Amino acid sequence: MARPVALSIAPGAILFTIFFLAPFAVLIGSSFASWGGVDFTFTGWDNYRTMIQDPVFWKAVRNTLFYSAVSIVVQVPFGVVIGIILSQKLPGWRTFRTVIFVPFVISGAAYALVYAAFYNSRYGLLNQALALVGADGKDWLYDTGTARSAVAATFAFIIGFTVILVMAEIASIPRELYEAAETDGASLLQQHLRITLPLLRNVIGTCVLVRLLGDIGMFDVVFILTSGGPNDSTVTLALYAYRAYLDGAWGYANAVGTTILVIGLILIVTVRRAFRIGERAL
Repeated sequence: MARPVALSIAPGAILFTIFFLAPFAVLIGSSFASWGGVDFTFTGWDNYRTMIQDPVFWKAVRNTLFYSAVSIVVQVPFGVVIGIILSQKLPGWRTFRTVIFVPFVISGAAYALVYAAFYNSRYGLLNQALALVGADGKDWLYDTGTARSAVAATFAFIIGFTVILVMAEIASIPRELYEAAETDGASLLQQHLRITLPLLRNVIGTCVLVRLLGDIGMFDVVFILTSGGPNDSTVTLALYAYRAYLDGAWGYANAVGTTILVIGLILIVTVRRAFRIGERAL
């Protein structure tokens, strides 16, 4: 009995080892070494000491946290509100839902190219619109005062994922709860504040977690729009690690990658406990 079971899980275990455990071990092990692809010398905590003394690393940390905060403060709450409104099945809700969801399936690279043209200082639509009202335009992506916000604006309102999950969860809430609240004289707003939002706890927590995990590894949008500039004002942790790879400092880059991994694990545990994800709402 044991042998058939072992044979049945062997392919999965082999693939898991090749594509997850082995790269994971290389990531952790080489983060304590000087490694450029050929020479390999263990250097202890040197990569981590160099990393925490590098001001660009802390810029990358602040920018990554900023992009994550935009998702949590703007993207998720806005998506929840729109999801609740659309769940009321107002006229045209299906069309509106489709329009909102389409941007979610477009790749970040395609978005970045569109916004690069939109922000262009010479022919961009944004500066042309400002000129119509007599306002001065800017080089939005190459001004240290506006570059980070301009990058964040490209994804802040991509709310399709949150909207769809919220609408699906609301559809599963028993209608009797709303009917009882209505009988007791609760307004529509009170029904959503006292019934809908508490029962959306799991979904909201999932949306926050998914966005955070996506944002701490943000690379393509920033790379295409600004490559981390100007003056590293938009650089993220993933882009910072990529630069180290290009410089041949693979061990140092993996130290940054390990740091991203640790941050991700902390976020998973924190968000899961804060929203009690997986626990029954009723």
